[in-house]
Amino acid sequence: MKPSILRANHVIRWTLALCVAAATGPGALRAQAPDAAAIIRQAFEHDERNDEIARYYTFQQRIEERDLSKRGDIKSSQSKTHDVTLLDGSEYERLIARDDQPLSPEEEAKEQRKLDNSIRKVRNETPKQRAKRLAERDKRKQEHREWIAEIQNAFDFELRREEIVDGIDTYVIDALPKPDYKPRLRRAKFLTKMKGTFWISKADSFWVRLEAETLDKISFGWVLFRLGKGSIVDFHQTKVNGEVWMLDSFRLRFQGRLALLKGLNQEVVGSYRKFRKFSTESNVVFADPVE
Repeated sequence: MKPSILRANHVIRWTLALCVAAATGPGALRAQAPDAAAIIRQAFEHDERNDEIARYYTFQQRIEERDLSKRGDIKSSQSKTHDVTLLDGSEYERLIARDDQPLSPEEEAKEQRKLDNSIRKVRNETPKQRAKRLAERDKRKQEHREWIAEIQNAFDFELRREEIVDGIDTYVIDALPKPDYKPRLRRAKFLTKMKGTFWISKADSFWVRLEAETLDKISFGWVLFRLGKGSIVDFHQTKVNGEVWMLDSFRLRFQGRLALLKGLNQEVVGSYRKFRKFSTESNVVFADPVE
């Protein structure tokens, strides 16, 4: 199971460190505290502009799925590592390792053929086909904007304290669901059963860490999948080349049930590395990259 996101997107090193608020006292923080909702709004606005730069970066993505015992011990795990590159403005994932072991020569050749076919398909696109593909990408981007607007409207935000996270001064803001909020998007109904915490960089208003937890059972797809109370997702971002924030890692831990099958107790962990700027370091370069 893999979150859709993923650069979004982009992921999930989350450590807690020194609490600045403790030094100044809660009264002093409240007296000078900026508006929490305004901080969140600015962070999302910056994130959208950041996404325009992030589109020109490629990276390696490792996703590990773990089956857990009732006590939380790892019973089994499997992982896949992909090289995520760009094909004329669209992402392409090429499998490069399974369970941290290189692919066999046969598998590697198969993955290279798939990549070559995808490159050939993009290069041979008619103007109409290219326009359709990019329109679908832009549609997904617009849906993402609507989703962000839904999040901002669904929660009450409260500035709780200040913390240093990985050497970055941050505001720590809690997000609690509004009791009477009615989502405009059907797929956003589950937001009313979640709470979250944002760590926002004080220097440039980007989110450094995001943690969310389910407050009740959540059903998806006509109850085909049910997510249990207390499921947690945790994302971290890191600044790359001093110009762009990229997803660094994430962790999703959940208990649930799939259809009529037995209960699931799993953890999904993702990590991102080897960020490369598309225009100069990627192996797949087109003469006319998408603006």
